[in-house]
Amino acid sequence: MKLIYILFFVFTFSSLCHGQQISLVTTLESFIEESSGLIYLDGKLITHNDSGGNPTLYELDDVSGNITRSVVIENAANTDWEDLCHDDTYIYIADFGNNNGTRNDLKIYRLPISDYLTTPNDTVIADTINFSYLDQTNFTPSTFSTNFDAEAIISCNDSLFIFTKNWGNNWTNIYALPKTPGTYQIEKIDSIDVQGLITGGSYDDTENIVLLSGYTFAYPFVIEINGFTSNDFSDGTVNRYPLDTPSGSSIQIEGITHFQANEYYLTAEAHLSGNPSLYKLEQSTININALDVNKACIYPNPTSNYIELKGIDFSVVEIYDAAGILRKTSHSPSIQIADLTRGVYFLVAKDSKGKIIFSKKLMIQ
Repeated sequence: MKLIYILFFVFTFSSLCHGQQISLVTTLESFIEESSGLIYLDGKLITHNDSGGNPTLYELDDVSGNITRSVVIENAANTDWEDLCHDDTYIYIADFGNNNGTRNDLKIYRLPISDYLTTPNDTVIADTINFSYLDQTNFTPSTFSTNFDAEAIISCNDSLFIFTKNWGNNWTNIYALPKTPGTYQIEKIDSIDVQGLITGGSYDDTENIVLLSGYTFAYPFVIEINGFTSNDFSDGTVNRYPLDTPSGSSIQIEGITHFQANEYYLTAEAHLSGNPSLYKLEQSTININALDVNKACIYPNPTSNYIELKGIDFSVVEIYDAAGILRKTSHSPSIQIADLTRGVYFLVAKDSKGKIIFSKKLMIQ
């Protein structure tokens, strides 16, 4: 995702970032200087360029960073490819970059792994999963302020999960998407205050850990989510780790993939801060700077008659349905909700200045 470079000069990233130093593997060649998604599959490191690039997956040597193979998706176009993930059967290519908030052609290309590995001419055909966000009703251009951009996707169990890149509030919203080709309207199922822009995702099914890459305009970071059950990501433990990149290397980390126990590869695209780069991160060495996302709680949850909001000072509470429609407002920590129909809701608490200070999924049964 290309940035407006003037924003870079508003911040002095070197003086603000005090995180874990990640190791530089190599600088990436100019042909893939906009590496945006990343997976590790069958011992191969696979990436792609973002918007405007060729509809091609590139295999990288994980020592030199050189391209060792290029595979063209013959029936696809790279409108704005932003991430990759895979399960045991398919590779999923996320064409859902949407920094203007105007796209109505969001899609995931689904490619059989067997086709990718065995194609005799490095050309393959993909299925398509089309989708739109149920809660997006306004498609007026809102460059660098929309909350319907996305750059991260993971495969977890029988679903795909999209983590949005919220320019408007620096949170990430989470949507579940079926893996079967078709056309879907998808609902927001969760949200997390990540304090930055999420750009990539990886799921370690052995340890049940999600790692998200991201950046502020001052430094990169990763978000670790563990201890969750089902798709209730925010109910797990959420930690935020600021990262230091080596001098001369880009801070704009766009891709992340798990490749062995506690170890990840990351890629960064070319940026005024430095060269496009391939990094390695050892999860066990990073310094924990935990996100304070569990300081408040809703009780009971799930519920049917009332809720109590505990552990936070607020001015107003707003409750929205899955389509983003405001259904209830309260200034009290005790809220009657018996008049709301069964389903998924989202509670937002704001301070006296209207700033969001807490958000949580609410299940009414």
